Amino acid sequence: MQLDRNDVFPLSVLFLVGIGIPFGLWFGFGTHQQIARDMFSVAEDFTVVSVCLAVPIAWFALRSRWREKRLLAERGEQAPADFTAQFATESKQHAARFAFEMLRRMTATGRMPRLDREDRLSGPPLFLVPDDLAEEIEQLCQQLEICTALDPDTESALYESRTPAQLVSALAHFIEQQPAGARH
Repeated sequence: MQLDRNDVFPLSVLFLVGIGIPFGLWFGFGTHQQIARDMFSVAEDFTVVSVCLAVPIAWFALRSRWREKRLLAERGEQAPADFTAQFATESKQHAARFAFEMLRRMTATGRMPRLDREDRLSGPPLFLVPDDLAEEIEQLCQQLEICTALDPDTESALYESRTPAQLVSALAHFIEQQPAGARH
């Protein structure tokens, strides 16, 4: 989750009303012993909650890394040139380079297992979450200065891509539509 400048005011109001004012009142009306006991209790609760949240997060992160390492051992690691060679036209190869880097950034290990054109993006070997993929596609389109709103059908195909071939084809369509000077 990224915060921008429009999020500062609501967060500051939330902090002030939800934390700042009660904290100030507590300091103003509490005894020294009560404040010390409450601070210790809050610290204990915070520690317990942090550990309870950290353990599952660490477990799922380790599990995804183990799964990726196993798939890398089974399939081998793929180089960008191998991935782009699966596509025939120059525009699709150009789009495949961008798609490959985007997909590699989404892996837990930062290494890309060997992908075929028809592998599922949400299944093995990548197991990508569709919302995360849509967010990365949006960032890639911003980076490439692609306006997807001009072609709603291809935009739908891009965001609803199920395989690397569909993703690269839709991305290549948008790259072809860009003026020659705007291509990266």
